[in-house]
Amino acid sequence: MNISSLKTPGVYINEIDAFPPSVAQVATAIPAFIGFTEKGPNTPTRISSFMEYEQIFGLAPKPAGVSVEILNGIPTDNCTVTESIYKLYNSLNLFYANGGGECYIVSIGGYTTNPGDAAAKALYTGGIVKLEKYDEPTLLLFPDAINLSMADLGAVQVAALMQCNNLMDRFAIFDVKQDTDLITSSEQFRQEIGNQFLKYGAAYFPYLQTNFPYKFRFNDISGTAPGKVDFNAMYASDTKVKPQLDKFNSIYGKVYNNVAPNDNNNGFVVKWNEINKDKIVVLADFTNVDAYVTKMWNLLKVVGTPSALVNANDADLKKFIESFIPISLRPLAQKLVDFKEEYDTLQTIDGPDANNTPDNLADLTANPNASFDDIIWRSGNFAASTTNPYDGGLETSALADLSKIQSALDKLLGQIVTAMNSSIASIENYILTEENNVVTQIPVYAQIIAKLSKAMNTVPPSGAVAGIYAQTDATRGVWKAPANVSITNIVGLTDDINDKEQENMNIHETGKSINAIRKFTGRGTLVWGARTLDGNSNDWRYINVRRLANMIEESVKKACMRYVFEPNVAQTWVNVKGMIENFLTVLWNDGALAGAKPEHAFFVAVGLNQTMSAQDILEGRMIVKIGYAPSRPAEFIILEFVQQQQKS
Repeated sequence: MNISSLKTPGVYINEIDAFPPSVAQVATAIPAFIGFTEKGPNTPTRISSFMEYEQIFGLAPKPAGVSVEILNGIPTDNCTVTESIYKLYNSLNLFYANGGGECYIVSIGGYTTNPGDAAAKALYTGGIVKLEKYDEPTLLLFPDAINLSMADLGAVQVAALMQCNNLMDRFAIFDVKQDTDLITSSEQFRQEIGNQFLKYGAAYFPYLQTNFPYKFRFNDISGTAPGKVDFNAMYASDTKVKPQLDKFNSIYGKVYNNVAPNDNNNGFVVKWNEINKDKIVVLADFTNVDAYVTKMWNLLKVVGTPSALVNANDADLKKFIESFIPISLRPLAQKLVDFKEEYDTLQTIDGPDANNTPDNLADLTANPNASFDDIIWRSGNFAASTTNPYDGGLETSALADLSKIQSALDKLLGQIVTAMNSSIASIENYILTEENNVVTQIPVYAQIIAKLSKAMNTVPPSGAVAGIYAQTDATRGVWKAPANVSITNIVGLTDDINDKEQENMNIHETGKSINAIRKFTGRGTLVWGARTLDGNSNDWRYINVRRLANMIEESVKKACMRYVFEPNVAQTWVNVKGMIENFLTVLWNDGALAGAKPEHAFFVAVGLNQTMSAQDILEGRMIVKIGYAPSRPAEFIILEFVQQQQKS
């Protein structure tokens, strides 16, 4: 209230703010996973659950190779498997299993791209560059990059450190490439990581062996391609197994066969995916109605024809489709016939042409039965009914008519897509049942699955560690060292590290510490290290100190944005100082800062002749100096015992 502007006698209220604005603590554990996915966008995408990841980016990678030993023409239980080279999927699974929440996914390619190729280095660094424009991510990791050569992996890690230094709001979690033994791998890592910006990264070793259940489909393993098992040849003379294999292979092809885009020989699922992803023609004028209706016509005709199901092996599938699908699809086909019939019978509307007559559309409803003659689920004739599809009929103006027609088409399209999705899902469940019937007849299949699960579950530690960071931040705070915390959903390690071996990892002459993950009897598997790569720095030796600094700096920076272009005078300085002091006081109370009193834990200074000169003010600079004492972890606890003389 401007008191000097008062002119009318009376009583007025003026509210005075007693407290300065507050600083909001920014999020500290939002990782960005850079790597290869089954599908999905190539732009950084924010997700909040593993289920959401699978919906957007797809499922687990397939095994790289499987083989079964044949002895005297009979398959044995002796089989070998080769794990997948794609590690992001399992790393993300470990992230959520260990307390992770929000994160970003940066897909740099599909499972057909070799993450170990020389060209892959550019994909990883490109993924890092994409994250420059995103403010939220606070952690960087790329588990697939362990497939790169030592030199290329080092170049990617250096690029991540450089971005962390430039932006000053994020931290990198590195996997040490497990090439040979511990010492050799560690030394190679230290050599390639360079000497710059080490305070922004931390490394972990060894790899983890998880216990995630893998659900492999039969055709992921069965086939004649390299790395698959030819069960058809293996059981060619088996009168019990071979007929079931033939039946399954036949119906599997009818559902999943992919010959070429939009090819008539494609299976139901492939055909549906191809036709459904086409852009729907949006009605712009009456001439586009035909294209829109044709699109829906084609969607309804996706689920197979009698000519596609021709042999005895397909009989059960055909019967299933004929019994299930008519309930959901036939009513929609009838609605489409009614729509066309009603539209084509319009005689005079205020149409877009000079004669005020409707455009001459091809009459798809002249013989609807002919259009659907080859459809399994047709089950009877289609004839136009008296149902009006326009919710009250059409109006007398072209604009109003267009709106009602568009609305009717959009509504019908949505119903068709929903029904088709349900129908395709039901067919896939039918295939799954048949698949289970087959695999139960193949004894070696269970052995293959067991070995695949073990092989596919070896994962670099960065994803689990990112989950530990998130869990620790949420329960204790970013100022608590993310160590002495157990890792869940693992059954073992690829290397058991002892005290002597960890000495060289934790304290190295170069200062480039590598944090160990160790198994302790009775305590489980623990993260047993909390050092950055800048181990010789008294300022930045510990991960929690570096990440606390990131949080404080970013939080204060964003809070101070409101004061940009405010008057550079004492009142503003007081407000800024009070705001930051309140924030640091809260952190001190929570245990983030060391000191018996707040004045021992931090200071905030701003003002003329304190932090700024008159020239600074003339040039538009407001300089605020902030000092704080971060709490540091008790890495080494020394217990001193001494005997004393008996006193009684």
